[in-house]
Amino acid sequence: MITLRRGDRLTVAPTGTADVLLTGADHEPVALHDADGTVAALLRALDRPLTWQQVRDELPLDAARCDALARRLVTSGVLTLGCADAHGDVATARVHSRLAALRPDADLALDEPVQLSPYALLRRSGERAVVESARDRTVVELHRPALAAVVAGLCAPTTPEAAGGLAPGGLELVRLLAAVGLAGPPGPETGRAPHAAWAHIRSRGGLVDARAVPVRSLDEPPAAPAADTDIPLPVPDLAALRRTDPPLAEVMETRRSVRRFGRAPLTVAQLGELLYRTARIQRRVTPDPDDQRLYAHTLRPVPSAGAMHELDYYVAVRACRELAPGIYRYLPDRHALAVVNRDTVPLVRLVNAAYLAINRESVPPVLISLAARFGRNSGKYGDLAYSLTLRNAGVVLQSVYLCATAMGLGACAVGTGDAADFAEATGLDPDEVSAVGEIVIGSLPGEDE
Repeated sequence: MITLRRGDRLTVAPTGTADVLLTGADHEPVALHDADGTVAALLRALDRPLTWQQVRDELPLDAARCDALARRLVTSGVLTLGCADAHGDVATARVHSRLAALRPDADLALDEPVQLSPYALLRRSGERAVVESARDRTVVELHRPALAAVVAGLCAPTTPEAAGGLAPGGLELVRLLAAVGLAGPPGPETGRAPHAAWAHIRSRGGLVDARAVPVRSLDEPPAAPAADTDIPLPVPDLAALRRTDPPLAEVMETRRSVRRFGRAPLTVAQLGELLYRTARIQRRVTPDPDDQRLYAHTLRPVPSAGAMHELDYYVAVRACRELAPGIYRYLPDRHALAVVNRDTVPLVRLVNAAYLAINRESVPPVLISLAARFGRNSGKYGDLAYSLTLRNAGVVLQSVYLCATAMGLGACAVGTGDAADFAEATGLDPDEVSAVGEIVIGSLPGEDE
């Protein structure tokens, strides 16, 4: 039997209008119009668990309005769905999207086959197992470990009665999974892959409540002290570039991905100019509450969500005049390169992977990998952080493209990258810092012929 339940820590407060404000520990504040007092009446009735039909019987509303109100409270996180048997609670469902597929009052035929949704993910949360939807992040918490067998039993088409017999409370769990769209009639798997749906719902508002962000400092980390091995780069003359650069319209019209490079290697002055024009720190900005600048950050030639600038530039150099082959990290605060690794084995692996990705037309002289410090912007954006990082990487790649075109260089974004090769080459923990985009740079063909 599926019941509606009210959170223990729910607070109902008037707003001074005809609305009530509902706040709780597990959801964002929700304001609902309650001129006739039906919201307050429903919440009072739910001082004990009620079935969907009992809620209809309690409220002086027609079934359609009652269902709409109950669905609004469930999809806002104010109410949860639960099921129990003679031994106590079996499972609790929390819904996080108003577009969730709710069918809590639907009948479940015990002799007709059902199957687990391909978007259902069984994982650990704290000390309990949960079944989570990759489509709308509905979460069903299992109150008994043995119930995980019921979830596994639904991978193949089976009847609710058979699946329910795998553990005490199993039939109640099957009913709850069906009520929130995590189980249903067998059918072909259509639509996006679950991992793609999972990533998408965390990249946009409305489909899921973003995970709460822990409170911590967001200030830009201070610059590391200069190392003896840091290599200063030449600083280009921006005033001269403003006079000699081709117009933006021409650059955008002539930009193309270049996969075959000239024999002439890049010069260190060209590499320095490219990095200076796309990646350096132009100015540090201190917190100023009067100007909505609540944390220290930096301004650079490319934009970044929240001015977080979580992307670091790692430069794998195969051929560049006046610069030894190796892997370097660009230091945007002082326009220099820090030596990361001069071992030829990881260098060759990174460059070779890029060579294969650009159709093996030419071995790249220089590969720039954009490495994200994941903790940097997650402190501000929570679940949205990774999607913003990918957008930031796209902005950087286009900026490098345009700058290379203006400089008369060839560039090509790399469609794939090997995270393991990057981690081994840099010694970085891929859970904390990992490459999310790559672009190769070289001279144009024909210049040295």
